[in-house]
Amino acid sequence: MKKLFSILAVSFLLASPARAAEIWMFAGPHIEHPAPGWEGLRSDAGDMWKPDAPWRTVARSVKVIQFAPTNVDRARDSDLREALADLKRRNIALAVGTGLLIRSDRCRATTEAYVDQKTMEDLFDKLRRNGADVKYVTMDEPFFYGHRDSGPTSCHESPQALAQALKESIAIVRKYFPNAKIGSDEVVDASGPWVQELVQWTDTFKAVTGEPLAYIHTDLNWKEGSVRNLLPLAAALKQRHVALGIIYDADSANNNSDENWSRNTISHFAEVESGLGVHPDHAVIETWVKTPTRMLPENQPGTFTNVVLQYIQRNQKN
Repeated sequence: MKKLFSILAVSFLLASPARAAEIWMFAGPHIEHPAPGWEGLRSDAGDMWKPDAPWRTVARSVKVIQFAPTNVDRARDSDLREALADLKRRNIALAVGTGLLIRSDRCRATTEAYVDQKTMEDLFDKLRRNGADVKYVTMDEPFFYGHRDSGPTSCHESPQALAQALKESIAIVRKYFPNAKIGSDEVVDASGPWVQELVQWTDTFKAVTGEPLAYIHTDLNWKEGSVRNLLPLAAALKQRHVALGIIYDADSANNNSDENWSRNTISHFAEVESGLGVHPDHAVIETWVKTPTRMLPENQPGTFTNVVLQYIQRNQKN
């Protein structure tokens, strides 16, 4: 199997010319009352949805913006509607990232991959009644947390059980957004066997649910082994017509300031696309930490949209 993956990786590099990735990015509506500890961080997020907001170059190039559940839950309806209306005006598609494994007697894990059914339905109901058109739902690492995670509440469910549970959850999502495409974030680390399991998981998901995953977005720790594992994963997903997304963010040693987060994230663009030669279908620029502390303006180093702008400019030169 290892030899097969090596052959696939080489074939992928030889057969795949460089091409521009779709740019996905993190954002959200204005939040009047942030979660404790997040006060004042990215407080300009709501300013993005004004017609003259200073991210015009980025807005013209971004294909998808992804909201997190907390962005939706904590936003007032009026602020959510403003953001959703501006996304439509700018012709940017909306994705929502959330856990889709419903807690039940089957498994009551407390990780982010699992969610209470009412919480999930409330999320999609709030989006629908405020005018959202959810094009994509990104599942929050269901295979990693459902199958591999070693945390105290983990259930180590089989791939078949996970896929069946997700089939039922997806049916609920489609009550609200019938045409939403379903993809997933998943951990990619230095383990070769894990990459093989992840690829096999895409086959199980398709067999059980009756539809392929629309994409996998990789959550890397940015150590050398995890980055190199993008090669066999990219080759295998290409064969299966599953889009590969790479989440570009900073490693844990470089997320302590806006400047360090930005510099380190930008270095990962070159590491993957120039150094490794992997060109993702989706370049997913995202943060789960408190940096960068500002979204705008795009022409100011250290802001979130400036990092997206630098990705755009880098690819225009290549």
